[in-house]
Amino acid sequence: MNTFIRNTLAALVVAAAGVTASAPAANAGGFGFEFSFGGPGGGVVIHDYGRRGGWNRFEGHRRHRDVCRPHRAIKKARHMGVRRPDVVRLNNRRVVVQGVRHHRSVRVVFANQRHCPVIRIRR
Repeated sequence: MNTFIRNTLAALVVAAAGVTASAPAANAGGFGFEFSFGGPGGGVVIHDYGRRGGWNRFEGHRRHRDVCRPHRAIKKARHMGVRRPDVVRLNNRRVVVQGVRHHRSVRVVFANQRHCPVIRIRR
């Protein structure tokens, strides 16, 4: 019985070394491995922290980087020559900014995506 336990533990250690060696070195903190003996959670647990539901320090911030924020759209409209820009409509597909350019009212429609790409300019 003692030999069986020793061989089983040796096999687990070799398997753990193989799994951790196969993980890429650039994946900093994306993979976890845990041994626990005794207690209610005894056994081998493998965590993949990069998936949904796991811990990821960039998880909460990533959502907000992939949308066109109103202040970013206003800044981009100003750079395009629109004076007194103001966000008049905002939904999950587009951001509409209205202002004045060449003494005329103008509306610039941005896609609600990263970097606020311009969809249309209405004069």
